[in-house]
Amino acid sequence: MDDTLIDVLAGHRRAGRGDRLALVDQRASVTYAELERAVVARARELRAAGIGPGLRVGVVLTSSLGSVVDFAAVTSLHAAVLVLQDRAGAAERAAALADFGAARSLVDGLVTELGPVEPGDGGWSFAVTSSGTSGRPKVISRAWAGTLRNSAGFARGFGLGPDDVVLTTSPLGHSYAIEAGTLAVLSAGACQVVPPGPLTPARAALLAERHRPTVLQSVPVVLDWWGRGEVPRAGGWQRCVSAGDVLTAGAVAAWHEAGVPVYDHYGNSELGQLTLTPAGGQGAVGRPLPDVGLTAGSDTPAPVAAQYPGLAPVRMEAGRAVPLADGAGWVTTGDLGVLGDDGLRLTGRSDLLINIGGNKISPAEVESALRGLPGVSDCAVVGRPGPAGESQVWAFVEAGADEFDAAALRRGARELLVAVKVPSVIRRVDRLPRTGSGKIRRGLLMEADA
Repeated sequence: MDDTLIDVLAGHRRAGRGDRLALVDQRASVTYAELERAVVARARELRAAGIGPGLRVGVVLTSSLGSVVDFAAVTSLHAAVLVLQDRAGAAERAAALADFGAARSLVDGLVTELGPVEPGDGGWSFAVTSSGTSGRPKVISRAWAGTLRNSAGFARGFGLGPDDVVLTTSPLGHSYAIEAGTLAVLSAGACQVVPPGPLTPARAALLAERHRPTVLQSVPVVLDWWGRGEVPRAGGWQRCVSAGDVLTAGAVAAWHEAGVPVYDHYGNSELGQLTLTPAGGQGAVGRPLPDVGLTAGSDTPAPVAAQYPGLAPVRMEAGRAVPLADGAGWVTTGDLGVLGDDGLRLTGRSDLLINIGGNKISPAEVESALRGLPGVSDCAVVGRPGPAGESQVWAFVEAGADEFDAAALRRGARELLVAVKVPSVIRRVDRLPRTGSGKIRRGLLMEADA
């Protein structure tokens, strides 16, 4: 397999696909041949600026052609690259750069010196920040070649090909968007459309009519929002893929009614893309992708562990690498699940279990029950201390002020759950706090002033 993105682009040109569109942003579009020339020229400039093998570089990725060119050029120079989100705050970005031990940053095309140059100490690697849903984001780094191979495997598993046009709704600084999006699209010779930011359903429908995307790569909250806005019937959608959070029946209903299949996808910052399946049930994320190993509970939920060859993931702390995999390459994901004949079914996060009198309560189970009750658009369940310091189940519910009835929701929950799992506190929110990729920021909901 080709190891650099320049190799990938050149391979499509040699195969006669150089005149096919590779990327479309809000201002321009480029073919594979044009993108190859731009990346080669930019790599030449960055090499002259001192970027080379093993140098640790933080790259702020935006949903733009120039940003993708910068990313492709830096990785093609065999640097150690940390992808940063353009919407991250200054303090969060600085902390990530410090943990990575970055010597340079690349923001809006400008290279800035951050620390002493130590060529070769970072290896040829790719790093991302975790979502930070339950606390401060972590910096996870892995081998570049394995990362590119993993994205190519996802593209094959999902059936991406040169005729596909993929609309990616998450910002490219998120690992899901760049790995299951940009890297997967380029490996398949497809075209990626990257809008400048969140699109209303009306704007999304106009974009779909203009660019005729065949694939929507998104998250449950956007699928739900656009589904209620008639986007599934605009353009020429052939399928959707969702990741990052629980894919509810409500989020896929409008797409299925329009005849557009929706796939659920499971991956993480440590190992990339892990499973893929047609949407069919809450928590079901399907069978592992090629070369992915998975373990979990057989009858009852147990910690999920995964492996993928050639990644060697580490967590970066103050410039030091802390291995995450055991001797056989297995990494504990932090999720709980059951692995059966139909694949993996997730049941929650091990670090979010609520312990009440020795009873371990999965927030995912309580959320599933609440989402089926009248007036609940979405919800998040966390553990918080009660008046005497005891653990309590708290539910934050997205609902209209006129539709919200905490007492009725508690009665409905009692019919579906054993008493210890029924929320002690149910609060209405206009919107749940989310990351840029759509994940609920549960850590914020656990704080005393949430």
